Amino acid sequence: MIGSQIYSAAWRAAVALLSVEIAIVSMLRYFTSIEEPPPPILANAFADPFLVVHVAGGVLALLTGPLQFVRRIRTRWPSFHRYTGRAYVVGCAITAPTGVVLALGSVAGPMVNIGFAIPGLLCGLFTWLGWRAAVERRFQDHADWMLRSYAMIGAAITLRLLIPASAFLEFDFLAAYRVNAWTAWMINLALAEYAIRRSRGRASATRGQPALAAA
Repeated sequence: MIGSQIYSAAWRAAVALLSVEIAIVSMLRYFTSIEEPPPPILANAFADPFLVVHVAGGVLALLTGPLQFVRRIRTRWPSFHRYTGRAYVVGCAITAPTGVVLALGSVAGPMVNIGFAIPGLLCGLFTWLGWRAAVERRFQDHADWMLRSYAMIGAAITLRLLIPASAFLEFDFLAAYRVNAWTAWMINLALAEYAIRRSRGRASATRGQPALAAA
């Protein structure tokens, strides 16, 4: 039990740190002259003006997303959870549709166009379903949909881990990039679904214990 808690805390900390790191790098790259954006990104047919808008929304979602899954914040400071949650929804509402537009403007080919467009569409859908569940006070559904939503936002993190891994393995960059455009969000969604099913299984087991004891 203790080992599981330590593993869970370490996993959450790693995601939070990577989210902050990607957000900082993105701000330095696209809002300052300290670091130049990669040429293929700038070659996107719709980079002007959607790229900066997309990055701004993504940074907001990356920074506020991990806070939504900290139980202590939700229980002790519910108002803070609601306000940061609204900020996260705004970030998703900005970065999801602009991400779809940028996906269609990618110069890496149709496979990349579709691969990047899907998580943008799913992010928008999952976030809306999560917001609707919160309004209707279906809080378990709200948590599940928001986890799926952040899995799509977190594809930006996974992609930035897969690209250097592919280079280390000496894969052809363009071929690997086309594959990673799909695997980045598919890996995240699979992990989110595993976490959701595991959580629901534990909840069902906990609810069943009193009944078994009574019997």
